[in-house]
Amino acid sequence: MPLFLKTDCPPEMPDNILSATNGAIERLQAKLLDTIVIGTPSKGLHAPALARSFIQAHLRRMLMFVEGGCAEFRAGRPLMTEMATRAIYENVASFCDYSTKLQALCEAGDYAGLADLTNKYAFATRLPALLDEGLKYRAPQILGQIDKMNKRLETYREAYDHLCEIVHPNGLGAVVYFGKHDGQLMTFYPRGSVPERAMESLITAAVLFLTVYVELDKMETSLDAITELTELRR
Repeated sequence: MPLFLKTDCPPEMPDNILSATNGAIERLQAKLLDTIVIGTPSKGLHAPALARSFIQAHLRRMLMFVEGGCAEFRAGRPLMTEMATRAIYENVASFCDYSTKLQALCEAGDYAGLADLTNKYAFATRLPALLDEGLKYRAPQILGQIDKMNKRLETYREAYDHLCEIVHPNGLGAVVYFGKHDGQLMTFYPRGSVPERAMESLITAAVLFLTVYVELDKMETSLDAITELTELRR
C-alpha cells in the first residue's frame, strides 16, 4: 500500500508527482539488505563494502523518518511530523554530499580516498568528549551541506530554515503553532492551529526521495566500477 494517499496531499499536487514519490519510497525499501560482507582491507574490497554499509544505514534512517512522520501525523502529533521532515532535509543533504564525493573518487580509481571518505562520513562526530578521546573525524556542518543542496533546489534552504523555526521553541513552534488570536481571545488547538501543514510539508520532503534514488543508482554504478577495477589489479 502506498505510504501517502491523495487525501494527504495539498490540492495543487499533481497525481503523477504523488505516484512517483510513493514509487521512489517503495524502490528504496526494496534496496534494503540484511547483511553486507565487509571483509578486511587487505582483501581489496573493504572500501566499497563499507560504502555500501553507509548507504544502507542512511536509507533506513531516511525511510524511518518519512514513515515515522506519517505515523505521527495520523496519531495526532503533527509537531513530531515537522521534526521528522526537518531531519529528512538534513539526511538528504548529507547523503547527496557523500554521493558527489564518492562518485568523483570512484571515477578517479582512488581506492584509498574512498576508504577515507567513508570512514569520515560513517564515524564522524561533533561531540568534544569523543574527539578528545582520539576520534579523528569531525562531522561537517549540516548548514554547509544544506547550502550545497540549495544550489540544486533554490528553495531548499528556505524550507529548511522554516522547519527549524517550527522545531525550535520559537514563536512559530509554540504559541503560533498551537494558538490563534482574534484580537481579544487566544484559542488553542491540541493538534496545532493548521495541522494539515505538517503532512503537506512531509510530502514535499518525500519528493526529495526521487533525488535520493537517482544518487543511489549513480553510487551503485560507481562502486561496481571501482570494485571491478580493484579485482583486476589483484
